[in-house]
Amino acid sequence: MPVFTLSRCKRCGICSHFCPKQCIGIHSDGTPYLADPEACTSCRMCEYMCPDWAVYLALPDEGEADTKAD
Repeated sequence: MPVFTLSRCKRCGICSHFCPKQCIGIHSDGTPYLADPEACTSCRMCEYMCPDWAVYLALPDEGEADTKAD
């Protein structure tokens, strides 16, 4: 799931605009947030399109990775 580094974010909305599942919302102050985590497919489009590297995909913790490997 995407993680937003707000200190790098210039609040342009590009991450939300390019999200194919429209799961990134924008607060009234322009900051992005994950509005619909269930819809996120981890496609990385938000990460690729952000001009300020303010979005990255969080890696699953080891326990979660072990569960998915089964």
